[in-house]
Amino acid sequence: MNTELLKTLIRLKDKWLRLILIDESVPDGSREYQILPRQFFLGIVALLAFVLMVFMLTLMFTPLGEWVYRSKESKINKQIEQVVGRLDALQDSLDIRDEQLGQMRSIIRLNTDTTLNLDERLQSLLVVQNQGVLGGAPRNSPQELLNLSTQGLISSSLLKNEPIFPTAYPIEGTISRLFNPDEEHFGLDIAATDGALVQALAEGTIVNINWTIANGYVISIQHTNGLLSVYKHCRTSYKREGDVVVKGDVIASVGNAGVQSTASHLHLEIWKDGLPQDPEIYLLK
Repeated sequence: MNTELLKTLIRLKDKWLRLILIDESVPDGSREYQILPRQFFLGIVALLAFVLMVFMLTLMFTPLGEWVYRSKESKINKQIEQVVGRLDALQDSLDIRDEQLGQMRSIIRLNTDTTLNLDERLQSLLVVQNQGVLGGAPRNSPQELLNLSTQGLISSSLLKNEPIFPTAYPIEGTISRLFNPDEEHFGLDIAATDGALVQALAEGTIVNINWTIANGYVISIQHTNGLLSVYKHCRTSYKREGDVVVKGDVIASVGNAGVQSTASHLHLEIWKDGLPQDPEIYLLK
């Protein structure tokens, strides 16, 4: 009915129409009006424009408008902060990658062999092992032992000894967060100065070195007796996957690496037979 009436008004927009209103409760209660549909439509448009103008003036000159604009501005600022945070994380990632590429260029330029890093302590361990196996003076010189080592012929008995615990902390610093598996925090956080050196807890083999946006460099060392030590939020790595390390070897430097890090610290995890352990049990007080 309303649609038909609207169509009729549009069709007769330039003609005067007579509108009769009848009030049945009053005798002779009828009223008659003459309307021009064009003027009727213009009146509606003018009314809507007036309402819109009043609304805009209300937003401009009353606290209501300030509240609306402030809420929109707050939302925009929050989005800007999120974008800036992501850009900062990406910049940190690029800085770490540039540092890594710089180290690789240095190695290539100096022609340094980094296939297996064996220091003097490992040489002495190899000599002692050779003496024990052969029951007397070593029949091989240290250089011969090193040559065998680089060929992957290190005797498995070198890494069969059970790690000695408790041992010293892998880095100098202060404990900032304890082991709490209920909150999915499977390690120990040790706050340290940026660039502080990280040492291996015990003899073992580096089985994984990975870099992630969340945790920076993550280094995993496989020890005997089903033990695995994991070092997270490292800024740089001084070892490669497959390297054999001894207790106290410098494996990395710590930093505020990864978006999950809020300050320079080392996150240390110790796993045994696939289960997370409280690292404090394995460390000297």
